Amino acid sequence: MKLLKWFAVIVVVLILLVVSARPLIEWRLLPPDAFSTENVPQAPDYADDYFWIALPEKSDSADLVPPNVDKSEDFSQPQIDVFFVHSTGYVGPGGWNSTMLPGNSEIQSTEYMLTSMASIFNGCCNVYAPHYREAHLNAFVSEDTESSFSALDLAYRDVESAFDYFLSNFNQGRPFMIVGHSQGTLHATRLLEQRVDGLALQKRLVAAYTLGYWMPMDKFERGFSSLSLCAEPEQTGCIVTYDAFGQGGQLNGESRQWYKSGWEIVENTNIACVNPLSWKTDTEMAREALHLGAMPVEFKRTFWYMLIAQDPNYKFSELPPLSANLTSAQCGENGELFVKEQLEGPFSNHLADENKSYHLLDFSLFYGNIRSNVMQRSRAYLEKNP
Repeated sequence: MKLLKWFAVIVVVLILLVVSARPLIEWRLLPPDAFSTENVPQAPDYADDYFWIALPEKSDSADLVPPNVDKSEDFSQPQIDVFFVHSTGYVGPGGWNSTMLPGNSEIQSTEYMLTSMASIFNGCCNVYAPHYREAHLNAFVSEDTESSFSALDLAYRDVESAFDYFLSNFNQGRPFMIVGHSQGTLHATRLLEQRVDGLALQKRLVAAYTLGYWMPMDKFERGFSSLSLCAEPEQTGCIVTYDAFGQGGQLNGESRQWYKSGWEIVENTNIACVNPLSWKTDTEMAREALHLGAMPVEFKRTFWYMLIAQDPNYKFSELPPLSANLTSAQCGENGELFVKEQLEGPFSNHLADENKSYHLLDFSLFYGNIRSNVMQRSRAYLEKNP
């Protein structure tokens, strides 16, 4: 009986831990107060290399190449630059924006982003990727929209400041691409609207690859005056965008969008989609035979490291080989990019969301195709602009 009594106590304790786990986790990770300009982290100094997670002269994970990639077509002396804006890694604990301090757990997320996203562009281009005071993940779902928008505005100001420094100190008048994912795409899209579209800089834009954040079709009515979607594989001065979903997945929920008139919460709207197998904007199915390879990078950041706010300090020294012919791709009527569900293999654990989003794989699932396409667009641009 005494044993049963102790067993019952243990069960009750476990139940209480489970019930209380979520509020405890939220208390630990979410911003404790409303956004305040008095409590923002110190701004980055882009003259300091620390605030660039990738630079051509630095040895970083954006330099890595999968072993089965044919590098014979790579540019020996890149004539094009890439300005890469990373996605959200900051989930707390702390305020509404990352402090960017060494040892923060989000450093491991940016390491993953360099390998699975930014490294795609190292065959054609010099890769520049700023560290910035990214907004907390909660900024995309919080009911405190005033704080959310303020945090996103602060993050964007850093991105714009980094872009100005890039143009003044690194770029030297070369053509460039703007690349982003998720939160990075939100800021990159705003940067395109405010600093490139319809201005002299647009002539130097090879293309923009802004993936993993809804781009409502009305952006091309209310936002961009001259930039358009890429509709052919060698088209330049245009935008590639898509959001990957498993077959039967669907857009649901809302996204926070910046327009020239201010911030808006957009629900269930049609979004833009460029198919990364055909590089067209139609709804035709592109078959698996066109798939040049996905790159399965293991995500080393665990939930434990997020809770204790510590970087596991894992650095990639090599990339795995690409796996080809894994998926078809088709732009849906509402703008979703439908891909073949990966029920087995290295990507089989990425459909936890009810809407079957492949958000983390927007770049890596099409690694080979994007790498090939940026070479196509680069050569097409340089031929037209010798």
